[in-house]
Amino acid sequence: MPRQLSVEAICCLIDALLLKGYPVIEEVAGLLCTSPRSLQRWLNTEGVSYSELVEHCRCQAACESLELTRDPVHDIAATLGYRGASSFTRAFRRWTGKTPRAYRNQSLGWQG
Repeated sequence: MPRQLSVEAICCLIDALLLKGYPVIEEVAGLLCTSPRSLQRWLNTEGVSYSELVEHCRCQAACESLELTRDPVHDIAATLGYRGASSFTRAFRRWTGKTPRAYRNQSLGWQG
């Protein structure tokens, strides 16, 4: 793995790939010119797993989409690689403690 590589740089790569759905580790590793196993080992030395990193990136992208767009929740879910709005809603509640609708309403300053 290149010495200048950072978890933040991998997050940026994952963020870019999220537009096509769930970014599989093989794709990310290939873009970094390494094997998936080497990428997993390197992330382990940084104290994070690939799946944790993808979930972190998905959470950030979801929050940003809910705050900055009026896109329907099912569209945001599909963009982030979820098969349906219900699985996205469960993940979002796990991340934030709120439903996507409640999060969006709060970010807009709406009560209810």
